[in-house]
Amino acid sequence: MSKLIVVTGITGVQGGSVARTYLNTPGWKVRGVTRNKSSERAKFWASNGVEMVEANLDDISSLKSAFQGANIIFGVTDFWTIFKDPESMTKKKPSQDITEYCFEVELQQGKNLADSAASIPALERYIFSSMANAIKSSYGKYRQLYHMDSKAFAADYAKSLPGLNGKFSQIQAPIYFNLTLLTDLMKNTDGTYRIKGIGSGDAPIPFGHVAKDFGPCVRAVANAEPGINLFAVGEELSWNRYLDTWCGSQGVLKGGYDEQSLDWWMEKLPGLGREFGENVLFSTEFGYAGNDPSVIRPSQLGVKMTTFREYCAETDFSRIL
Repeated sequence: MSKLIVVTGITGVQGGSVARTYLNTPGWKVRGVTRNKSSERAKFWASNGVEMVEANLDDISSLKSAFQGANIIFGVTDFWTIFKDPESMTKKKPSQDITEYCFEVELQQGKNLADSAASIPALERYIFSSMANAIKSSYGKYRQLYHMDSKAFAADYAKSLPGLNGKFSQIQAPIYFNLTLLTDLMKNTDGTYRIKGIGSGDAPIPFGHVAKDFGPCVRAVANAEPGINLFAVGEELSWNRYLDTWCGSQGVLKGGYDEQSLDWWMEKLPGLGREFGENVLFSTEFGYAGNDPSVIRPSQLGVKMTTFREYCAETDFSRIL
């Protein structure tokens, strides 16, 4: 008899990767959770054999209904979707920074997921997409990395629930390989390519092919003992090595890396620049996964990760060349 995994965020990168992995794993059925079954992405998954159900992360009753019969639940929240929601600006307190409001909403959604998962008696594993506790790991230096701490606090909450005792594990995603190529890569008039960013061009930053590798990592976590905290990093690259590899893969000339200030980043991305900029600074100073000694890497669970060179070889970059 087939087992059931319920995947929240199935129309996103992480949830989509989990769904693809389990659709290709014998003995498993996949149920996808979405706010709108009529969306094109939801229809895509339904056409590929996923049972699609509607639920809202703000509504525990809808989550409990969606989770019924689950053997595994993958839970993920999205700070950036909350930020992009026009209603967030009207719902936040007048004097409140929008990122602090997003933190409050995302943390509550993470708690809702945990409470709902804890109500499923037959559940074997609840796997939550978390991040490092930035306040704790930075010894109080970074106190406003809201998109990190909202997930870290939600993971701590899940660990405290009796209904998830012996059933909870977490996984942390790295920075996506394509992030910089979509936002900061620039072609100069002389035909060379440069990257603008924050932090040293030689500091290692953890990247990964999340769309391809995240699902196999979740499956490995599910198959391991509970209490796992896996950092699903593919490869650590400095910005200079990142640009070297990409330019070499595309047969184009490297220009270099231009280090910018946090103020530049905040001006470039109004409202989110501090979150993104301090995220990189935190990573270079304290490690992207923080200083939790329980964090393990994919190789410890036997998962082979995609290198950036491999990612470049299989990706079509014609629209930015």
